[in-house]
Amino acid sequence: MWDSIQKILSFTGVTEKSVWQDVFISALLIPAVIYLGNKFLVWWNNKRPSRLVFKGYLKKNKDIFIFHSQMSGADNNWNINSDQKYITRYPLPLPTDHANLGIQKKFNIDPVLSEAEVECLTDVHNILGRVGKVKNIHFGNLISDWGIWSDPIFSIGFNPKTHKLIEKCNPVYFKLEGSELLIKDKNIRYGCLLPNDAGIIQKTSIINTSSPIFILAGLGTVGTSAAGYILKQNFIKIGKLFGSGAFCIFLKAKIDESKTSAFIDKIYPTPKWYRIILHPLLYYSFKRRAVFKYSD
Repeated sequence: MWDSIQKILSFTGVTEKSVWQDVFISALLIPAVIYLGNKFLVWWNNKRPSRLVFKGYLKKNKDIFIFHSQMSGADNNWNINSDQKYITRYPLPLPTDHANLGIQKKFNIDPVLSEAEVECLTDVHNILGRVGKVKNIHFGNLISDWGIWSDPIFSIGFNPKTHKLIEKCNPVYFKLEGSELLIKDKNIRYGCLLPNDAGIIQKTSIINTSSPIFILAGLGTVGTSAAGYILKQNFIKIGKLFGSGAFCIFLKAKIDESKTSAFIDKIYPTPKWYRIILHPLLYYSFKRRAVFKYSD
């Protein structure tokens, strides 16, 4: 075969068969190495903890939805007040009253958003930007987008969508019982007695569609705000310990010290053995803080 190839290409002046053998092998090998190298880089990138924890959210053309409480003004009978008025206050000192506050009048701005949920939403957007998801991010409308269950979702606070997701998702490791949060099947409860608040970060998926779901919510405003803050501070570590699997973080915060006072109290369940082997130092740093201890 090589003799025939040499004769055909003799017009080039190259008469050594070994040269044409090298050219042929290189023509096959170099594209193969580039192809395999590119595949390896894509595989390695997808295995990064920051991408594993948000698996299903990060495709460029994939729509993701962020739901939150949409609040409207109401009258004393809980009917929507179509003429609801709001004011924004700001310092406007007067010669005779240095503590005077001015007001900016606002109306027809429903639905409105709580400050705690805005802070949590900001942290969620910050996280998505850090992992490369900047397009096709939508704020879900609780009415017109209620039927969306097949796309990745973040649900902020215990809004109606969150309660429905709790019913439709598995696993869900927390339980909301009155004004308390519980770790399911464990004798651990979280309340919101002064000066503390509590919240959760639940990663799960919808049973029928397998769509990934994040629920970030608190018993009070600080707990909701702190959920986004804690996720932003720890999502790479959580990705190392849980990969793309489900987990629930139980957090505490002091309401007189803002969301930056929040800390992880428990994480349920314990990471799988192979994740512990991959990241033993990280696992034991959490274990020393008793976050995987569920009994006295």
